[in-house]
Amino acid sequence: MVAMNPETKTRVNGALLAQYNGRPVVLLGTVQQVDPSGMSVAVKASDNQVVQVKLQQPLQDNLEGVVEVHGVSQGRQIQCQTLVTFSASSYEDFDMDSYDEAIRLIHSVDGNPWKAD
Repeated sequence: MVAMNPETKTRVNGALLAQYNGRPVVLLGTVQQVDPSGMSVAVKASDNQVVQVKLQQPLQDNLEGVVEVHGVSQGRQIQCQTLVTFSASSYEDFDMDSYDEAIRLIHSVDGNPWKAD
């Protein structure tokens, strides 16, 4: 087994999230809804599952489009540590289905160096 850096984050989709409970993950998806308090965001993951993202501080700006959530899996939710936003032009040609296929492939291969276990 390969020794993993304690800061290693595993890329997941909505279906894989619960398997990494308590561990650092990265989830890419599209903002669906921002809670009125600004303390949580519903994100549609690459596999079309909606994941609740809990923020450390309330949002100060409008949030929309594709985001990358870095945080700790908490079952079907993520406690967000970092939220990366992208300009609309950076994802207009992005193929979310192909991205999701890559995530599923990473998790299907035994001994895969891109899978942090």
